[in-house]
Amino acid sequence: MGSSTLAWSMSLLAPLSVTAADLVGRVMPPYPAGLDELGGSCVSDSVEPARVCDYSVGVLASPAAVDGGEPIPRFVIAGQLAGRDGARAQWRITDALPYPTGRPGYYLQFGTCRVNGRDDARVAAIVRQHDTSTEWLKDIAWAGRLRLPDARFDVLDARTVDCINEAYYGL
Repeated sequence: MGSSTLAWSMSLLAPLSVTAADLVGRVMPPYPAGLDELGGSCVSDSVEPARVCDYSVGVLASPAAVDGGEPIPRFVIAGQLAGRDGARAQWRITDALPYPTGRPGYYLQFGTCRVNGRDDARVAAIVRQHDTSTEWLKDIAWAGRLRLPDARFDVLDARTVDCINEAYYGL
């Protein structure tokens, strides 16, 4: 095992000073030490343009274990807009779940998934995009549906979820 692989593997085992339960109720940013936002998406239960980002779904990650490496996803989070710090939105975290570990090559996809073949814009899924020849991705590590207005995840059976393949050559 190479040193970078060993460092990455050990970083997955390194304890964080924060748990998912510690995140709920906090307003972020700033993020707890050792975590930063890896990405996210706005969510709304309104058709009004001014309310398009009333809620969010995102991923918090630890910094890369080695120079040039990838950040290590730690939590899938949901939040409600709590205000702004200048141009930057601040979120009151309403739900946080540990990010599934040991699944390199997976990423969070939101708003383009289906449950039992029916479109559902509030489904978030951790999905692996590995094939450009199929329209729907079925390799799902985790899936949840954001319940509004409390902005909590209802965890779904990942076997019932598929997501649009954004790399599909037919799109």
